[in-house]
Amino acid sequence: MARSGVTIHIHLSETECTNIPKRGHWVLNCDARAVARLEKLYSTPQIVDQRRRLRGIVSARPGESGLDVGCGVAFLACELAGEVAPEGRIAAIDRSPASVQASKLRVAGEHLEKLVEVHVGDAIDLQFGDETFDFVVGAQVYGYVQDVARAIREAARVLRKGGRLVVLESDWDMCIWQSRDRALTRRIIAARGAAQFAHPHLPCELHRHLRAAGLSLSAVQSFSIIETRYDPDSFSMGLLEPLRDAALKQGITEQEFVTWVADLRSMTSVGEWFFCLDRFVFTATK
Repeated sequence: MARSGVTIHIHLSETECTNIPKRGHWVLNCDARAVARLEKLYSTPQIVDQRRRLRGIVSARPGESGLDVGCGVAFLACELAGEVAPEGRIAAIDRSPASVQASKLRVAGEHLEKLVEVHVGDAIDLQFGDETFDFVVGAQVYGYVQDVARAIREAARVLRKGGRLVVLESDWDMCIWQSRDRALTRRIIAARGAAQFAHPHLPCELHRHLRAAGLSLSAVQSFSIIETRYDPDSFSMGLLEPLRDAALKQGITEQEFVTWVADLRSMTSVGEWFFCLDRFVFTATK
């Protein structure tokens, strides 16, 4: 089953997450600092529990072959490897070389080289043959892909007949933060959607893309990431840096953002800290 004792330390000199030029297929290009952020964020109890739920939906079985699209730092890929072992295989791809380096270090640290292969790859041009995998999973990745319809078609292409595509995405209209200035909160959350996602409301659009790719929607499930107390190491606090970057790009001032964060933190003193983000898991079969 899942192993969780490996910490990855990245030492690279690339730039921070930046927008890719127009010809880029994904919205973000992540470097070492962003990878370290992912490492911390994906280690929070909320995201550990999210992966547990997602693995239950994927229902990987021993001997199966699976693909993790946009693997990040390979937490999920390594956990799935324990479920397809000993004869199964997991392929994992990410567009970021820094993420792929971190993933390879994790795979080696958990002694999973015979089960997990990690490569630089693009969701819209999967370098695998037709009908290669029993399942494909994409967790918080397709929302970044400009040509999401093509990416879903590619996932369908590499699935074997009867195989399943499992997609987890957020709708950022469904992000709640208790604040005295709700209008500013909405502006900041909307700024992240505008600056950092190609499709910030992908759950509303996903069904038609699945149908167009020849897949049958078999289930949609939702769950919420909920926090009721302030914790500097929580999932929501891990969002503050990307929120700030996006807010400043969208015309929100540094002072507005600093004031907003102070207001959020003040909620804990009156027992009103509250954060919630709704996420949706779509399962489609070929």
